[in-house]
Amino acid sequence: MPLQPIAIVPEPEFRLQLPVFEGPLQLLLHLIESRQLDILTVPLAEVADAYVAHLATAPVDAANLSEFISIAAQLILLKSRLMLPGEVPPPPSDAGEPVEDELRRRLIEYRALRDAAAALGERDLAAPLQRREPRETDLPEVPIQALPARRLADALDRLGAIPEPVAAPPEIVAREITIGEQIEVLRAALAGKGRLLLQTVLASSRSRTEAAVTFLAALELVRRRQVSAEQATLFGPITLTTVRERS
Repeated sequence: MPLQPIAIVPEPEFRLQLPVFEGPLQLLLHLIESRQLDILTVPLAEVADAYVAHLATAPVDAANLSEFISIAAQLILLKSRLMLPGEVPPPPSDAGEPVEDELRRRLIEYRALRDAAAALGERDLAAPLQRREPRETDLPEVPIQALPARRLADALDRLGAIPEPVAAPPEIVAREITIGEQIEVLRAALAGKGRLLLQTVLASSRSRTEAAVTFLAALELVRRRQVSAEQATLFGPITLTTVRERS
């Protein structure tokens, strides 16, 4: 449903019938603004009673109601300043603005804001001042149709018919050297003096794999108690010594 502009204007059918005035509220404000009518002669209580009686027979408009309350509050405030002699008057401005001029200035500001609001209300949705994202109320209503259960069952059947992907064959890495081969290398190196630095053998390795297998071969000899390993300092050189069999 398209949005309608909001009209911020007093209700035209509301009319006042007072001892000093008869007509719409706009005319009353105009006479007070132009100093053709003294606010002290206007019975504000009768103005409020007339508007309450009007609301009892007419639909309530929130915008017009709040506007009337705002205007009535300003009239009551300014009239009370004139009627109450014991009240301390507000400090005058540079121009020495009296209470009547303050009322007139407020009414002029109200009229300017009212006219601007009415102009913006006429331009609403016709020439927007800024771009906005569409709201849910702007979108057309589309009827929602439930999908048949058979369509979901067919989709699940087609999904189940898809074969599993074939796993890639395992990568076979060629074995370069074994622990047994490096055990024989270490035994041959220990055969002469019965003592050697493990780092010397590791330095002659052709790959990292060969160095790792050589180190594992040394650990295996230690586990078998065929050699002993000594390391004086942390991360220092490792000395392998042949363990002599007891007679």
